[in-house]
Amino acid sequence: MDLNELLKRYESSKQYQATDQQELLTLAKKLYISNEISFHHYKGLAKQINTIEENAISTP
Repeated sequence: MDLNELLKRYESSKQYQATDQQELLTLAKKLYISNEISFHHYKGLAKQINTIEENAISTP
């Protein structure tokens, strides 16, 4: 799973776009805890989320 997939999944579950990085980190953590993504993917997503600016969170 990449960042774009996570954004789309967030939007489809919440019916609105993420407004900050913490919302995306929370979703990634929930997916990892429920074994929907591996630790490797979680770690990669967390790294990507932490490197983007808050204003840059949007679906392409």
